[in-house]
Amino acid sequence: MREKWLLAGVLLAAIPAADAADTLRDRNGEPVQAGVFTSRWGRLFSGNEKQFSGALSFSSGLKEQLVSVPNSSDGAAQKNTLNQTVNLSLQYSPYSFWFANITSRLPIRDTNRYTTDFRYSFGYDDWHANTVSLVYGNYGENHFWTSGSRRHTYFEQGAFTLAYKFSLPKPVENSLLINKGDSIICQVGYSWAPRYYDLSSNDIRKNKNVMLGGCGYTFRQNFFIRATAFWFPDSSQQQPWNGDYSYSFGYAGYTPGSFSIQYANYAGTRYPGHGSGNSKFREGTVSLIWFLPI
Repeated sequence: MREKWLLAGVLLAAIPAADAADTLRDRNGEPVQAGVFTSRWGRLFSGNEKQFSGALSFSSGLKEQLVSVPNSSDGAAQKNTLNQTVNLSLQYSPYSFWFANITSRLPIRDTNRYTTDFRYSFGYDDWHANTVSLVYGNYGENHFWTSGSRRHTYFEQGAFTLAYKFSLPKPVENSLLINKGDSIICQVGYSWAPRYYDLSSNDIRKNKNVMLGGCGYTFRQNFFIRATAFWFPDSSQQQPWNGDYSYSFGYAGYTPGSFSIQYANYAGTRYPGHGSGNSKFREGTVSLIWFLPI
């Protein structure tokens, strides 16, 4: 816990002086929000109005973990390793806030074609307050080269998320803001997955339901902190890797050629007294992101 607050303190101390007049704004004159996302994984390109966007990033865990590493078309090895990946994200936004995104991930260690995977999402996601978003996201086992009889992707195991973003009442918001030009935006949502893997039965189950709610604070335009809580109406559907909550903080760039850095923790987090999840600070991931100048 002490590590978390020390790192947050360093981040806050690094905030440069900024004038509200220099705030980055969209075509309608509204300030761009950092760290506003429909899902817990988030989208890299919120606030970016370009039709084509791309980002190259490096992500690293903070401790070694036991993982399954595919080494052939029908085999895998178990080993303790530091999970580090190079990621290429590409997004196409044909109109308004409609988008399609794919992210390819290549491990730094144990690199072979079977360890390369990808994640994808698409839908409508407006990052402004008082808007509704509908997004499909698949962050599971998606591989360009498959192992054994596995498919390239399991579309039915992705999740559809319906969310509503909103601002807090002005008296409440003003009492929480630290600097002029800072902002807070919150969201509530519902996520549904047609199929999901259940560890206890080692089988595929139907109709996973998750409620979510959270807020993000943007300060000095580019720095952000966000947190989201999750509730499973049927507690038996929550797997060990499904967190009770997620949190992240960092610096978000917007323009092509800029950089972002963030820390995120969501896998297996648990509230005190609720199970034995992996909610320690070192269970999180640090990512350095470069927005491609395209």
